[in-house]
Amino acid sequence: MFRNHLITIFMWLVYSFLRPIFAYIYSKKRKSVPAIRNPLLTFSAVELAKKVRQGELSSQTIVEAYIERIKEVNCFVNAVVDERFEAAINDAKACDAKLKSGKVTAAALEKSQPLFGVPFTVKEACSVAGLSYTGGSLARKGMKATEDGSAVELMKNAGAIPLCVTNTPEFCLGTTSTNNLFGTTKNPYDTSKTCGGSSGGEGALIGAGASVLGIGSDILGSIRIPSHFCGIFGHKPTPGIVSTRGHLPTAENNALRFMAVFGPMARHTEDLHLAMKVLSANCERPLRLDEPVDVKTLRVFYVDNIDSVLGTRSTTLDIRRTIKLATDYLAKNGAQVKQTSQEWVHDSFLFLLTSFLSKENPEELITDKSPDARKKLFLELLKALVGLSNNTLQFIFTVLLIEFHGFIPRAAEEYYNAKKDTMRGIINKALGNDGVFICPTYPHAASIAELTFLRNDCVIYTSNCNCLQLPSTHVPMGFNDEGLPIGFQVIAGSYQDRLCLGVAREMEKAFGGWIPPTS
Repeated sequence: MFRNHLITIFMWLVYSFLRPIFAYIYSKKRKSVPAIRNPLLTFSAVELAKKVRQGELSSQTIVEAYIERIKEVNCFVNAVVDERFEAAINDAKACDAKLKSGKVTAAALEKSQPLFGVPFTVKEACSVAGLSYTGGSLARKGMKATEDGSAVELMKNAGAIPLCVTNTPEFCLGTTSTNNLFGTTKNPYDTSKTCGGSSGGEGALIGAGASVLGIGSDILGSIRIPSHFCGIFGHKPTPGIVSTRGHLPTAENNALRFMAVFGPMARHTEDLHLAMKVLSANCERPLRLDEPVDVKTLRVFYVDNIDSVLGTRSTTLDIRRTIKLATDYLAKNGAQVKQTSQEWVHDSFLFLLTSFLSKENPEELITDKSPDARKKLFLELLKALVGLSNNTLQFIFTVLLIEFHGFIPRAAEEYYNAKKDTMRGIINKALGNDGVFICPTYPHAASIAELTFLRNDCVIYTSNCNCLQLPSTHVPMGFNDEGLPIGFQVIAGSYQDRLCLGVAREMEKAFGGWIPPTS
């Protein structure tokens, strides 16, 4: 473990050295996306669906408004990989005609298709029939999905209309959405900063007001980190609630099946709630999503920082302040609030590294099966450093981690997996069905994309939930002094997703939630 700490310290020192240089380079390049002028774009998906059902708005009007907004902001954020705008307008016209014909009623639609006529967007790693399905890899350039993935299928069954697929890092391996096929996606609040990854295209579009609801996926924080950087809500469900069929890289029948999940991203908590009802339609376990969450009955545990060597992953004061605001509010309104020890998060880095211990990894990540594959990987790493590799630096570095099993001895695998199982049991028992755990989503706000790679170890704040198979919701809590979004995550016991969503909704009521970017 000592050598892992040395790697972390080295990358932190390089980051600290380069940060002021890049800050100077980008000091005059800061831009945000244009302000939202169409008030229709500020409604929630729940409100839009209701207006469509009641005939107050046509689906075509809504779809065209979002297409116009996407075209307006995409030149700033570079989020869209492929689109089906014309087909989406035709889908919207069909919805309007069906409603006008009287073949369906508002009451029937609310029950069977609660998102009838509402547009949504999708991370490119989640297959949408006929649209790009490359994983941001040059090796898959031009590939299209032949069928809808499970999450997209469920959304379409609920009446929602897909508009486009959005950018990710190569094969979802990274905290900044950059690849050699589609380029870099930028933050809607400051285009000199990253939107995060791997569901970064979704985060950027939704934060910019160019999508009302999106489908992302989360392996080590891929929904929550972009949500944090882009000022929106994002929910990582308990694994097993939503099938991962259609995910790239493959998340079925390998080590990812307990860590990778599809989940919703949105500007409003009521949309997360509705989307989770739609996405969990095939879940056999009762989730009680419609059962109200009463703050007075909650037990709230929290930490505002994960201890690390030389403070390499310490949270900024503004993020700690948001956690204090939230916990003070919950305590004032009757919740039992307690700061917990580092025991719950102490081994987060260890759990992150052991996630690469699998003997069975997705086929898409096995780039070379020859005897000298490791030597070639190091050569590719050197080539990537000077921009000569077909793969990104983030991808190669992660594949090296997989190839070397997280730099943890294979003989220790059983011990570390047992330790994870023990901690999962401890936390689930402590949280029960009335407890939540609040902690940072990331130690700081969005930074410059070129530097974010050097802070990949900061995903320990989110990856802990994936390793321990817990649900988690990111909650936006306004801005830091630089005008960048910040927030925290709410975690609950396995299959207690309703508690995460309930606390997020309470925070939205108290502190405002998503705040639109302005020009």
